[in-house]
Amino acid sequence: MMSAKAVRPGAKPAPPSETSLDLRALQRTPGFMLRLAQLKFFEGFYEEFAALGLTPATYAILAIIRDNPGVPPSSLASVLRLRLPNLIKILNELESTGFIKRSRSKSDRRAVELMLTPRGAKLIQDGARLTEPYNRKMLVPLTEAEQRTLLELLNRILPL
Repeated sequence: MMSAKAVRPGAKPAPPSETSLDLRALQRTPGFMLRLAQLKFFEGFYEEFAALGLTPATYAILAIIRDNPGVPPSSLASVLRLRLPNLIKILNELESTGFIKRSRSKSDRRAVELMLTPRGAKLIQDGARLTEPYNRKMLVPLTEAEQRTLLELLNRILPL
């Protein structure tokens, strides 16, 4: 007796849906799970911070400049794991929109230092105000103690 859903001869079976895939091996792979977590956080970030026009990269850049006035672009590229040409493109945009300024170092005239403008300081302040509620929302499956443990473990894996 044939099932109600007859498959015509030669037809390919339907691909398995996401919910029916066996992902147990990948769920035991830290790199895979970290990548999926990153994607989830970035998707949420774009939704929450869209009104400010911040991306994860621009938020990180502005926060580092805020906390390290005069930081050189090479240090920024290194800590954010960005190629310098890619960072320079972002910095050009942030400068042309009035969020940062570049200046020559007084101690080494060849070096460039990055500073926030008042407009950039306000933008990162507005972004920082959204950060705590955003993180709380994204980490809701974890208790506060688990959230602290997660950050401790990530900081141990990724000492900056």
